Amino acid sequence: MAIPWAQLIPHAISLAETAGRILSSNKKQKEKTEIDPSLDPASLLRRIEVLEKNELKQAELIQQMAQQNISLIQKAESNYRMALAGICMGAFSIVLSVVVIFLILK
Repeated sequence: MAIPWAQLIPHAISLAETAGRILSSNKKQKEKTEIDPSLDPASLLRRIEVLEKNELKQAELIQQMAQQNISLIQKAESNYRMALAGICMGAFSIVLSVVVIFLILK
C-alpha cells in the first residue's frame, strides 16, 4: 500500500507552521507576563485570558490534526480496497489463463 507523500507533505508543512505560530505566540505572551511580575488581580486576569486564548488555539490545532487524520485514514482504506480488487483481478486472470491454456492443449 503506497503512502501518498505528495498529499501528506503540504499538510505537514502547514501543521508545522501553525505549531510554530502558536509557540511564538506563547513565548510573546510569556514575555509580556514576565515583564509585569505583579500579582494584582488585573494582572492575573490578563494571564488567565492569555491561557484561555492559547487553550483555544491548541484545541483548534488538535481539531485540524484530527480532520487530517480522518482524511488520511479514508484515503488509506480506499487504497486498500483498490489494491485488494487488483490482487483479485490478477489472480482471476492467472486462473483464467491457465484454464484457457489447458483447453487449448487438450
